[in-house]
Amino acid sequence: ALFSSLNLLDNSRAVYRAWVGTIFIVAIGVLVPHTMFWGEDEFQIFATMGPAKDLPNVWPTAGYSGFEMDTPWKALVVGFAKLIAVSFTVAGGLRGGYIFPLMCAGAAFGRFVHHFCPEAIPMPVAVLCMAAALHVAITRTSLATTLILSFLAGEPASLPPILMASLCSLFATAYLVRSIIH
Repeated sequence: ALFSSLNLLDNSRAVYRAWVGTIFIVAIGVLVPHTMFWGEDEFQIFATMGPAKDLPNVWPTAGYSGFEMDTPWKALVVGFAKLIAVSFTVAGGLRGGYIFPLMCAGAAFGRFVHHFCPEAIPMPVAVLCMAAALHVAITRTSLATTLILSFLAGEPASLPPILMASLCSLFATAYLVRSIIH
C-alpha cells in the first residue's frame, strides 16, 4: 500500500521503488542486525540464538543498539522484523527473495514457542516446524519445504512433525493463498 500510494509500482519508477525499499531494509537492519542476510548461512544462528558476531554477511554485527537475540522476546522481535524486511525486499524488487528469509523468521518464532514449552517440544522440532509452517503459508510448497528443512538441518528423524506442521499450515491458510500470491 505504501508503494502504491507513492506511485512506485510502475516500472518506469523502479529505481525509486528500489531506493525506498532499501532505505527501510537498512533502517530495520541497523536496529536489528539479524535481519540483514541472504539465506541459509544464518539459519543456525537463528535456531541456536547465537551471537550477532557470528552472522557471516553483516558488518558491523552490533547494529546501532548492540541488539542480540538472547531472550525469547528478542527472538519474537527478530521474527517480526525479518517479516517486515522481507516485505520491503519483495515490494522494492530487490534481490534477497523470501524463501530462506521466511524460514529464518519462522526459526525465530520457533525459539519463542520453545521457551514456553521446552519439555513438550524439543528445540530443533519447534524451530523447524515453525519455519516450515511460515514458509508453507506463503509458498504453498508443503512437501518440498519439509524435505528441504529436515535434510538441510541434518534432522531426518524430524520429518513427520515438520510434514504435519506444513500440512496444518497449508490447510489453515488455504483461503488466503490467492490474495497473498497475486
